[in-house]
Amino acid sequence: MRIGWHTQRPNPKHASARLRVHGPMALLEARGHECVWYDGAQAPDGLDCIVISKSFTRTAHRVLDRAEAAGVPVLYDMCDNLVAKARAEGDDEAERRVVSALGRAARITAPTAELLDRLSEQVPGVPGQVVPDLLENTEFLASLRPSLVERWRLARLRRFLARHEDALHCVWFGNSSGAQAGLVHVRERMPELEAFAKRHPITLTIVSNTWLAYRRMAPEFGIPTHYIGWSLAGFLAALRAHRVAIIPVGRNSFTLGKSINRPATALRAGLGVVADSLPAYRELQDFVPIDDWQGGLWRYASDWPRERDRLAEALAHIDAHYGDAHVADLWESALRETIGRG
Repeated sequence: MRIGWHTQRPNPKHASARLRVHGPMALLEARGHECVWYDGAQAPDGLDCIVISKSFTRTAHRVLDRAEAAGVPVLYDMCDNLVAKARAEGDDEAERRVVSALGRAARITAPTAELLDRLSEQVPGVPGQVVPDLLENTEFLASLRPSLVERWRLARLRRFLARHEDALHCVWFGNSSGAQAGLVHVRERMPELEAFAKRHPITLTIVSNTWLAYRRMAPEFGIPTHYIGWSLAGFLAALRAHRVAIIPVGRNSFTLGKSINRPATALRAGLGVVADSLPAYRELQDFVPIDDWQGGLWRYASDWPRERDRLAEALAHIDAHYGDAHVADLWESALRETIGRG
């Protein structure tokens, strides 16, 4: 197969680009398929299929127009419920743009059944398929050399943690999407961390690109906190300086379709996880605490050797269900189905 790929944000610093564009392209090329970037500037001559990764810009619509004119089928890959996001923000134009573009696709892929079901409600005539996120390639991340600024930031982080050497060091990482996801949910769960601090010292590091949002919230936090800006080269080292990743998530139409990516990333970095429940997280409940903040934090603070054995079992589980070979099989299947429908 010769596949054209289009995304609004191709920079691999974005998780969606790494895990749902660059990663799949590399896996498919390793299997003998040809993957090329395509922006609609010319006719899609020689392409069997075009994958658009959650892009709804004018360029994306140009890609759709070119594809339709040439009879090349389009697979729309969605890792977020952008319809729900537009509705929550009251952006009717964005909602219409997303639904219109999805309706022109031959097939839709999404990382979870929950997200796919919600998107299918908007475009019921378009078939869909679940294709999970790839797992973060921690070997690749570990091979990156941090810049001088990144090394300075990591040194500041280590000094902060050293000042609280007896504490349970926790970390939250991610972006923020207003009131729907991100730091707003960290703030909602802060009382859990503050309650635990009465029993055992605890710290929280924020790894994100939302400095101003953190500064606005930080005075409210009743435990020691630290902020470090997210970067591709410094991300893994920042995570590994901690024992536990906290994943507070409010349940709403935007977050319910989220994938297992965040807890899986933390586990592959060697961290424990304490999380709120989402449909995608349920399969991890035998390995990590879900909806049990006090008990979960205490498990990691009081019996780390035993918890590391459980985390090894969790790693084996995610590798079996989300390994490269399995995800590559699903991408091949989705693309062949798309071509057959085109």
